[in-house]
Amino acid sequence: MTPLFYFVYSIHALTMQQAPAGTELNVRLSTPLSSYATKPGKFVRGVVIAPVIRDGRVVIPQGTEISGEVSSVSRVGYGIYHERASIGIEFKNLTLPGGYPIPVSAKLIQVDNAREKVTRNGVIQGIRSTGTITYRVSGYIRTALLWDVHAEAAEWAIKSLVVQLPEPEIYYPAGAEVVLKLDRSVTVAWPGDWVDDTQHLTEIDRHDLEALAGNLPSRTIDPETKQQSDITNVLLIGSREEIQQAFKAAGWSEAQPISLRTRIGTIRAAAEVHGFDGAPMSILLLNGAPPDLSYHKGLNDVAKRHHIRIWKQPQRWYGQDVWLAAATRDVDVAYMRPGRPFTHQIAPKVDEEREKIAYDLSFTGCAQPVMWAQRDHLPRLTHNATRDLIATDTRLAVVQMNHCDAAPETDHQVVSAIRGNKFQRFLRREIMITRNDFIRQNIYYRSYEGARWTVDYVRNRRKKASEMRTLTADYGPGGTLPAKPPHEAALSIPTFR
Repeated sequence: MTPLFYFVYSIHALTMQQAPAGTELNVRLSTPLSSYATKPGKFVRGVVIAPVIRDGRVVIPQGTEISGEVSSVSRVGYGIYHERASIGIEFKNLTLPGGYPIPVSAKLIQVDNAREKVTRNGVIQGIRSTGTITYRVSGYIRTALLWDVHAEAAEWAIKSLVVQLPEPEIYYPAGAEVVLKLDRSVTVAWPGDWVDDTQHLTEIDRHDLEALAGNLPSRTIDPETKQQSDITNVLLIGSREEIQQAFKAAGWSEAQPISLRTRIGTIRAAAEVHGFDGAPMSILLLNGAPPDLSYHKGLNDVAKRHHIRIWKQPQRWYGQDVWLAAATRDVDVAYMRPGRPFTHQIAPKVDEEREKIAYDLSFTGCAQPVMWAQRDHLPRLTHNATRDLIATDTRLAVVQMNHCDAAPETDHQVVSAIRGNKFQRFLRREIMITRNDFIRQNIYYRSYEGARWTVDYVRNRRKKASEMRTLTADYGPGGTLPAKPPHEAALSIPTFR
């Protein structure tokens, strides 16, 4: 019986995987949330959109469902008691496709591309409408008008009729993406009926793709400054129609061309702290040509978004079109950069955006990542044309497109993004403005606010300096970060029957 026992134990060990405490899960919410309509106890469901890989093995695959309930809700209402909304969520169960629910404890740590912040306790905290740039500017205008006998009337008109306050309530539609962190380790029991039906590359194909990747251009050019800008980090194989269908299924939008309307819309959205789906993307050139396709994905903050520029290449792969892309993530607005008076700041770790593209497209079923091609000739630490830092392991994600029908299903429950009718919103606005001016329009609060801004500025400077030192140590010459092997585990994302 001893050999049989060890055989059964070894099979059991192969089907048991452990995700340690601190593991992050990228989750797409399947149900909408709003601070004004959601009640405590509401069931919340999401799905893991990027596989969790440990020691070269998939621990939690794409398509794994995670669920829980809303633990707390605080709404702004008319602004009498609260200036900020909040939502707390407890995630309690993890269910593999074809498996059974597994108890988990996971805390929310980030809402992707959202204007709201997440507290240390995992509670989503809404913005204060009267804390926007536009409202503060109205205060300066008011000060300039104080000499006029009609200053009070002008002040009211500016605040109530000109300055637009953003919606203070929290609203996330189905499809919003969040990042969770496991509070404690979880052991995942894989169903015994999963099979790997991935079409793997032959050694010859792998070698040919490596050679193709090495011969493709690796840097874009900013036409304004003639400087090198973003690096290319994604290679798509397939037709234009397949690419368009895949990005649409993944919830991405095609970027609008630059025009006066889109520029004004972007500046206004940045000042008023809300999203703008029509935001344009600056032009970058590859081999002297502008992008053939451009896509972006945001939520409710125009300063933050995922985006990708795509150029068709003259090469072919088994008769299919080859497209080279540069993917980066915008994390803030930036001013007075070289050649760009108004632009975005990008996250330095561009490899994370590369993985985002590969896994987003894979999750839809419209594409399959087939390899991560090594490009050792590229620098691991560099800058783009606006002097943002770029840190990369230099690899190129190769994604094979295919035909697909539709995106994964989500809860189509309709919840309005704006609370109340025009009169109710006007009344709430007046209450919040009056409350804000009573609390903050005095020398004591202004002194406190100035001190807080100074402290925050010093902290942010120190934080950025620390991040720069870490990136330099990891990615710079003689860096300690080892070159990562291709994500073979991600190429074998299991399917369940």
